[in-house]
Amino acid sequence: MKRILLIGCGAEIGSLLLGMLRPERDGLVIGAVLTNSPATDPSHPRLSPLDGLCARIVLAQPQLLDEVSVEGGVLRVRGREVPVFFGDMRTYPLESLPGPFDVCLVATSKTHIGDRPLMERFLGVARYVLGVAEATALPGFYPPLIGAPERFLPVRSQPAGGERIFALGSCQTNGWLAQVRGLLDLAEDVGMTRFELRGLEVDIVHPDTPTGRLGTASIRAREQDPRDNLRPGFSQVETSMARLFPERHALSTISLRTLTLPPGYQICRFFFRYARAHGRRLDAEEIRAGLGRTVQRLPWLLRLAERPYGSRGFEQCEAAAVILPQEALLRFADDPFALHAEGVQPLSELILQAYVHNTRGYCRSVIEAMRHLVGNPAPRVYAALTSGEGGP
Repeated sequence: MKRILLIGCGAEIGSLLLGMLRPERDGLVIGAVLTNSPATDPSHPRLSPLDGLCARIVLAQPQLLDEVSVEGGVLRVRGREVPVFFGDMRTYPLESLPGPFDVCLVATSKTHIGDRPLMERFLGVARYVLGVAEATALPGFYPPLIGAPERFLPVRSQPAGGERIFALGSCQTNGWLAQVRGLLDLAEDVGMTRFELRGLEVDIVHPDTPTGRLGTASIRAREQDPRDNLRPGFSQVETSMARLFPERHALSTISLRTLTLPPGYQICRFFFRYARAHGRRLDAEEIRAGLGRTVQRLPWLLRLAERPYGSRGFEQCEAAAVILPQEALLRFADDPFALHAEGVQPLSELILQAYVHNTRGYCRSVIEAMRHLVGNPAPRVYAALTSGEGGP
């Protein structure tokens, strides 16, 4: 059983992992949690910070109401004792934790994960350190691309070597890359001799999170009152685009935040050139079938919404992306700009629409990444974008 040190349990990712992780199934167990102490409520003097942590877990997964408890100063989740330590991650004496650990998972903020000196602190107690966000100073270890056919990528993964600190990418990165993985698998399955992604665009509707501000004090859209208020923002997807598709047309035009429960929504546009034996061309039905094969191979990563449910129907789904394959939503045009008529190789366009689960689906990707990492003596990663000297 591989042991995990979880840093941070104040938001959805840490709270969900405590309930989602099943040692008997996943081969991983959370051996310790280090997090800031939740505030206590003077109206409930008998409740401790540990009860506050219990509340976070239950609110993240209400179905665990009767399976999470605090007994004798001990947190129990699904009958398992979870050692919890309250303190500041920057100063807490890590050697006092019940280590060593196979993986330290930092589930706090992208600011912390981008601070390489801080992340290096955890190497004293863990073999690997993973951050649940993008960080240009860290190599990228992307769950959707584990085992992907890389010959169609402009940037290939490389052996991690002595590097032991990686960024897992954001929730939206993983949702987008799950769809990229489906296309890479399709190109491999049908025996393409060429598959070149020339343009990648993503539009996002992002569910709000409990850390949003219910007020009007800030001019930053993300911190404004989320009620009846569509708030344009930005996504970390462009960091992974720059890492994997440099010098290509790649952008995320909007990450529109709104007050709704996960999953959120992505519209992905892929522009590509390809070649097959005997000059054969793709059609939408063959693309749907190809995506279906990836679903069969990687059900934890990708799913097709065969029935037209709204997002609520996939609230408990653990796939990173649920593609809507209906004819009106999955659009493919083999030569939309009529380039072939001018003697230029066609530039095809594929539009995919998908529900992207920014909490539960992302957590499943995190679990699969940890499983692969601890079971693989030679992990492969995508190079950092900056040297990262001196922190974020």
